[in-house]
Amino acid sequence: MPSSNKPTSHRKTIAVFASQVGRAWGTDFIAGVNDAAEERGVNLVHFIGGRLARVVTPNQDKPSYGLYDLAKPDQFDGLLLTSDVAHGTNPEELKGFADLFKGVPVVTQSVEIDGASIFIPDNLEGMRVAVRHLIEEHGYKRIAFIRGIKGQLDAKQRFQAYKDELKAHNLRYDENLVVDGDFSNESGRAAIRILLDERKLRFQAVAAANDSMAFGALDALQQRSVRVPDDVAVTGFDDLREAQATGVPLTTVRQSFYTAGKHALEALLKRINGDTVPRVTVTPTQLLIRWSCGCLPENVRQAAVAPRDVAKTGKLENKREAAIRALLNSAGITEQDSTLPQFRDAFGRVWDGFLLALNSKSSSDDFLKTVNSMIELMQRHGLVTTVWHNVISMMRRYALGGITSHTTMLVAENLFQQARLLAGELSQRSQAYRRLILEQQESVLQGFSFSMAPAMSMNEIGTAISDHFPTMGIERWYVMFYSDVTAPQSISAPPPESYNLLFQYESARFEIPQKRTSIGTGQLIPRGKTPADYRYTAVVMPLTLARNRFGFMWVEMGPRDWEIYVRVRNLVSSALLRVMLVQQKEQAQKEVERLLAEARDRATELAIAKEFAERTATENAKLYSSEQTQRQAAEGLTKSARQLSSLGTVEEVPQQIVTQLLQIIPNDRCALFLEDINGIPRLYAHAGYPEDAPMEKLAYSIRDTNVYHTIARQSEPLVIGDVRNMQSWKQPEWVPEDCSWLGIPLYSKNKVMGMLAISRGTPAAFNQDDVILASTFAIQASIALENARLYDDLNRFNQMMERMVEQRVEELNSAYRTLEKLDKNKSDFIQVAAHELRTPLTVIKGYMGMIKSAPGIEKNESLIQAMDGVIQGTDRLHKVVNSMLDVARLENQVIIPHLENVDISQLLRLLRKEYTEELQDRKIALELESDINSAPPLLADTALLKKALDNVIVNAIKFTPDGGSIFISAHAVEVDGRGQFCEIRIRDTGIGIDPANHSIVFEKLYQLGKVELHSSGRTKFKGGGPGLGLAIAAGIVKAHKGKIWVESPGYDEEKLPGSTFIIQIPVAQ
Repeated sequence: MPSSNKPTSHRKTIAVFASQVGRAWGTDFIAGVNDAAEERGVNLVHFIGGRLARVVTPNQDKPSYGLYDLAKPDQFDGLLLTSDVAHGTNPEELKGFADLFKGVPVVTQSVEIDGASIFIPDNLEGMRVAVRHLIEEHGYKRIAFIRGIKGQLDAKQRFQAYKDELKAHNLRYDENLVVDGDFSNESGRAAIRILLDERKLRFQAVAAANDSMAFGALDALQQRSVRVPDDVAVTGFDDLREAQATGVPLTTVRQSFYTAGKHALEALLKRINGDTVPRVTVTPTQLLIRWSCGCLPENVRQAAVAPRDVAKTGKLENKREAAIRALLNSAGITEQDSTLPQFRDAFGRVWDGFLLALNSKSSSDDFLKTVNSMIELMQRHGLVTTVWHNVISMMRRYALGGITSHTTMLVAENLFQQARLLAGELSQRSQAYRRLILEQQESVLQGFSFSMAPAMSMNEIGTAISDHFPTMGIERWYVMFYSDVTAPQSISAPPPESYNLLFQYESARFEIPQKRTSIGTGQLIPRGKTPADYRYTAVVMPLTLARNRFGFMWVEMGPRDWEIYVRVRNLVSSALLRVMLVQQKEQAQKEVERLLAEARDRATELAIAKEFAERTATENAKLYSSEQTQRQAAEGLTKSARQLSSLGTVEEVPQQIVTQLLQIIPNDRCALFLEDINGIPRLYAHAGYPEDAPMEKLAYSIRDTNVYHTIARQSEPLVIGDVRNMQSWKQPEWVPEDCSWLGIPLYSKNKVMGMLAISRGTPAAFNQDDVILASTFAIQASIALENARLYDDLNRFNQMMERMVEQRVEELNSAYRTLEKLDKNKSDFIQVAAHELRTPLTVIKGYMGMIKSAPGIEKNESLIQAMDGVIQGTDRLHKVVNSMLDVARLENQVIIPHLENVDISQLLRLLRKEYTEELQDRKIALELESDINSAPPLLADTALLKKALDNVIVNAIKFTPDGGSIFISAHAVEVDGRGQFCEIRIRDTGIGIDPANHSIVFEKLYQLGKVELHSSGRTKFKGGGPGLGLAIAAGIVKAHKGKIWVESPGYDEEKLPGSTFIIQIPVAQ
């Protein structure tokens, strides 16, 4: 496939989308497409990707259609869709798909897509003829109908034809006689169950919308002992190959899938070349009458000649053209059929040969040779044996009408009898040849299946492919992988945008690339691998299994048997899943080693045991001579491994091992012995022994030596064909006497740690396969026991950690309660201290004022200065006390703002004016930015808001060095989910705040200044304070349902990174 832009070579490339293909479905239409492409020199790429359904994923911007995403519109000249690809797809999904391929010529088989040319059979006339036959020829009035998929074009038209024909014969439409189906055999069986068992209806005939549902209906009727056609008649639609091979040959409506496929591709090429193609092309259909409707087969009826047919109607020499037209009609060859010239010539030569033999101008052998050539032509074009006989019967009918002589009539009958015998002989020979070909192909596929079944690695897959692909006719094959082998995608996820070449087969050589290069979607195989010097047909199929998608395979089509490619896809998917499981198991083991460092040695031994188990299982799998035995053993081991791996405790595992052992190796009795801490074997689980037996005394011995010690010493399984022949064999008397006995050792750390004892009542009941299977199971059991023990250790460790965590949490809770109590004590102290200090301060201030105004003091300047200092200190202390009371009231939530409209610009100007003197002393510039003039009015308490802003501005002045700047701005902002706020920003060029302190600066009594500077004044650089200002500001903002925070890159007294305090207050509505 070219890797970029639209193909520029003269050879066109067409994409074909099909849901599924196989020997039973879809091959005729595809065969027509393939033949037309070969004749026109066009490349084909078949995408076999299931139903065209949109894959919905939460984080996917563009729609995905699974495998079909690989077909990029710019890589193909045209697109052809088969009917089954849209079965069950809703119109919205089809529209989304059509949008992806907008601009690409599209032709479909019964799929309605905008802008596409549609090829459909004559569903209306075909179904009406079938229903009309049931009504007029058989007199049926209660005819049930099995519908196809709702919304599908063929299904809609055939159902409408059924209703129209009932109406044309004045028969009432009964919706209870109509059952929905989905074109499958199972839906046909379900329809009969609904009609007979649920609705309890009686009916005379069943018309199905396709042959597959008719086959299901036939099976369901016969299972209920309903005779077809004696009790109920059945008809179908499509004329699949099985229609005439069922127990009761099916009366059906024939459509030529092959011809439709050829015409569809030719129409697509016309659209690509810019020619006009009809929006809808209807292909002809033909009713084929067989046993299931109650009639004799059409070929039997055609063989009968009525007296009026043999009446003299003219000379045979003059009937040539009329006879040829009749023969073409009986063969279903229309004027639009591209094979018309071939059939006209063949039928003409047969007619001429008949006349020559009839007039003794040539031998009957010459005539039969022309008949043989005619049948070979019909066989090549897929016409069935009934059509052969219909053609011969039609020719006989025309011939007998022109013969008057009894002698000539006898010669003619002899010739036709020989022609019929020849047709029968050729039919048998054809069927025998097809069976032989199928058997040979199946033998090749079976050999490939046997080679792939035990493959557990990439190299083993490659060996199987190299051995069998040459005989299967596959020359070029590539497997593209979406991701790591150990992590396949879900089948419901869209394909990724790129993938890697996993391995390839070309030039009779299998290769695994050493370096994997990512390939983008649209380039299906590595650059340079697409055939450029010859026409090709390729098949792209997904590699999926067990809801996992690994990638896809691209194969150049050789043999036309689709079963080859389906089987290759299935076997490769299965092998990749096994490889994935092996590698996932290895990764899981590594993860366990990482998490359980203290058990690393034991985990390593488990890894060795696992490797040994896999190697043993692989070797054992190759020894099985029967595929059925292999499958059953593998399924049993897989199930037991899944069951054992799902258990968690040491107590559960032993009995489950015995239970699973009964599933793997049927036996009469089995027991599990494990060594205790002193190395003494103890019975842990058993099955098949008497209920009241003293099982703790169970032991087997040979020559007075416990069998367990013999097996432990030899480290090998012990098989005894018949214990009765061993005089030294001993077992408890209460143990039923068995003949065959098998002991299998269980390993841990390369040492025997237990034994499985299995017995059967018949002699020599255990063969080598049983020993191998039991040994493999024993390895699984050993791993399960070791995993259970590790799991118990881990649980105990987790429980210990939980207790430690609970203890630590309780300690933290206790510490939190202590801190909470201390915080409350601190708050109570602040409130009490503030109240106790406020009254004395007021008294001191009053007395100091009185003393200052005394006549003796006014004249003493030094006393006046001292008194002013005392008064200033009193005022400073009074402000601290008020701050302490504010903090207490905020914490107790007793301050309730009296909300009113506040002009923030006026409030900020007032605050700047109050600090004019301090700012001048420190040479600090406090700038109000212009946006405050357009700030919206706030809904706030003026006094409280002024106090909050005052504390923040004082903080900025205090921590900004002399000569610095402070900038204040205000503007409206939208806060998600809360409405409109006014955001006030107070930015300084000061020393900054460490990010670690951004949240705690708003805590009460927290300060960044030094304690020795505590009384240095509110606005002095780095002057200390009580640590209440920002706490009061935060409390007031919170009371207004606002928000306050600080932003600063860090603390630095040299670089002065500065800080920005942001306050958000609701605006007035």
